[in-house]
Amino acid sequence: MIKINLLRPEKKEVAAGGAAAVSFTEEAKPSKLSIPAIVGALALTLVGIGLMYFLQSGELAKQKRIFEERTLRKAELEKVLKELEQIELTKKELDNKIKIIGELKLKQKDAVLMMDKMSRALPEWVWLTNLSFTGGAVNITGKALSNNLIADLINNLQNSSYFANVQISSTSRRKESGIDIFEFRITCQFLPRAETKKAV
Repeated sequence: MIKINLLRPEKKEVAAGGAAAVSFTEEAKPSKLSIPAIVGALALTLVGIGLMYFLQSGELAKQKRIFEERTLRKAELEKVLKELEQIELTKKELDNKIKIIGELKLKQKDAVLMMDKMSRALPEWVWLTNLSFTGGAVNITGKALSNNLIADLINNLQNSSYFANVQISSTSRRKESGIDIFEFRITCQFLPRAETKKAV
């Protein structure tokens, strides 16, 4: 059996052209899937930004807490440093006072020792009217019945290991109750460590 196609060829072409046109029109339309993709991308971006903001906020809060703690710690340490400075000043003052007291005690001992050695160096008929002792320097004012007795005093002081640079500053004679009295002034240096030097 033979089948004959009664359709015209141009109709086929038109139909084919129409199909082509339809497919061309369909290809020209934008895809409906692109909008959800954009929305999804924006949502992911917003989520990422929110996550970064949250993380940065947490880190910022942590750093702020550390800063506040360190600021408090610094204030405490500054307070401790001020207290230490005050203690150091008090210690220096006490050390100075102790040093002064020690020097005074030493000078007191030196004065007592000087008076003892001076009294041993005095010959008979020689007496002192004034004696000053400052920083090791000794100024002696006294009276004697003769110049020889004054010379004996000077020799005794020079022969003692406790006195150095013995010099007579002045001497004068005058009468008291009809007796010749010789007044004198002597300067010298007292050496309180003579015993220690001898021992060495």
